[in-house]
Amino acid sequence: HSSRRVLTMEWVDGVKLADASRDEIRALIPVGVELFLTQLLDIGAFHADPHPGNLFVTRDEGMLCLLDFGLTAQVDEHSRRALTTAIVHLLTGDFASLIEVDCKELGFLPHDLDTEELRPVLTKILTVGLLDTGSNLHARKRRLVEISNELNDVFFRYPFSVPPFFALVTRGLGLLEGIALSGDPDFDIFKASFPYASRRAMEIMGTQSFHGVMRRFTQKFSQ
Repeated sequence: HSSRRVLTMEWVDGVKLADASRDEIRALIPVGVELFLTQLLDIGAFHADPHPGNLFVTRDEGMLCLLDFGLTAQVDEHSRRALTTAIVHLLTGDFASLIEVDCKELGFLPHDLDTEELRPVLTKILTVGLLDTGSNLHARKRRLVEISNELNDVFFRYPFSVPPFFALVTRGLGLLEGIALSGDPDFDIFKASFPYASRRAMEIMGTQSFHGVMRRFTQKFSQ
């Protein structure tokens, strides 16, 4: 067993997930996404470097194996709760709650900031730059370039700060998404994250509050 002075290692016989067949990638990427989100939103300590060399498919069992925990990060309970509700609010289009509540709870914005002027600008950036592009990374990059002036203006005009762990979160999800797209060109990291995030949000928010969020989401898109 590992300790502060002893590092115990285990040999894993398998192949890199990125070198596996497309069918295997399609089958195992949802496992990888849930694994990452479980570490991030539930455990509070996550593997921050899930690049292709660190994700293996075991030769005998065909299971997903995560290697090399040399780069990890921790997320406190308060931030885990805020991050969970932020994901649900983002995916359901509840930008008002995302900006006014979640961004402040996560430390992106000061608690006393009036977000009325910021809300429509940030809503456009999140919608056009992230959600509308789906699985198309090239389109996402192009859209972000197109709105870069607005994005820069937001960061210059408002007192934004980024939590220490957040860069590693986006890095980890980005690496997983890149591997997933090699096996499934239609893979969407946002859709893939929703089932686990919604279950976790229901535990945090309570069934009634969560169903209220989903009801407002359904009403919004049925109009």
